[in-house]
Amino acid sequence: IVSSFSCEHCNNFNSSVQPASTHAAKGVRYTLTASNITDLNRQVIKSEFATITVPEIDLEIPREAQKGSSSTVEGFLTKTRDGLLDKQPERREVCPDIAEQIDKFCSRLDNLLLVETPFTFILEDPTGNSFVENPNAPEADPFLKTEHYIRSKDDEDLLGITEIKEAQDDEGEEKPQVVQNEESEVITFEAMCNACGKEAVCNMKEVQIPFFKKILLMANICDHCGYKDSEVKSAGGIAEKGQRIKLKMTDSDMDLDRDILKSETASVNILELGVQLTSGALGGRFTTIEGLLNQVKDQLESVNPFSLGDSATRSSASKMSEVIQGIQDIIDHKKLVELIVEDPAGNSYIQNVYAPDEDPNLTVEFYERTEEDNDELGITDMKTEGYEEDAS
Repeated sequence: IVSSFSCEHCNNFNSSVQPASTHAAKGVRYTLTASNITDLNRQVIKSEFATITVPEIDLEIPREAQKGSSSTVEGFLTKTRDGLLDKQPERREVCPDIAEQIDKFCSRLDNLLLVETPFTFILEDPTGNSFVENPNAPEADPFLKTEHYIRSKDDEDLLGITEIKEAQDDEGEEKPQVVQNEESEVITFEAMCNACGKEAVCNMKEVQIPFFKKILLMANICDHCGYKDSEVKSAGGIAEKGQRIKLKMTDSDMDLDRDILKSETASVNILELGVQLTSGALGGRFTTIEGLLNQVKDQLESVNPFSLGDSATRSSASKMSEVIQGIQDIIDHKKLVELIVEDPAGNSYIQNVYAPDEDPNLTVEFYERTEEDNDELGITDMKTEGYEEDAS
């Protein structure tokens, strides 16, 4: 929702951007490595809870500043500089030392905007409703890293989620108890709704996938707002090597009905359409190929506001529309492609319809993880020996 305010008497004007939807299931952190002038023109949406940092010059734009606004990378930085330079003449009269420090900082900011050397632009939002433009969408952007994270207790306090929980406790609402159904092996326990923040019910069941491994299926249901969500997690640990699964579609009827397990650490690529969904997108999913394609299509439509809708340019809108139509053609049995699922944790799976025989259209490759993969999975900082001494 874009709103603007102007006063004809004093000429004061202001504009703001507010999400028309609820908080996302997780917070989001965008890390952009700006290496040329073109990167300064990327569109950015900063919600009222988001912060922007540029570590190279120790700059932080807190959530209170420029909150609920839409601009470019350059726009946010120049507005920060203009705000610092405001009332500098008076400041030089009263506090010349502070004024001099501000002048030096603004000079560093001006040099940064020349992009003579790359710098890092980080946008972090616990609501998950902020955005940094990917001009290559739907392809992955090598200079833009997107991370989705679980909100901390401080984040919940900031968003008012804690107050909702405490209010429910004061009202004495009956909480769902941990219940295990021995017959169906379904465990039911208390959770929190990602949409309204109130208490919800989570059903969890361990499932054995034939010729693969065990997984945990979790379904959240909120009786307050009706929100439903499901997620899949591996019941085991991280595999010894990363995994790359390639499916060459040859028969739409058969291939679209294949089961697929996409873990939350896996990426999805369709090279023929230029589609690259990075790890973290869609979370963990256990569905069919057709179901996954529908979710990919919905994801592309929802997370690329500058490629579709009123804010899109003609070229970007045309490109995204062609990609979405291409995915729809696959679903409608009009197109055959190669689907690639790459998972550094090795916890993803595509059904072999010829099992236990070899599938001629399905290949599974194992590879050594990179240092970056290990960092993202938390393996680098994992201590497996001598941790008992640290605990004592």
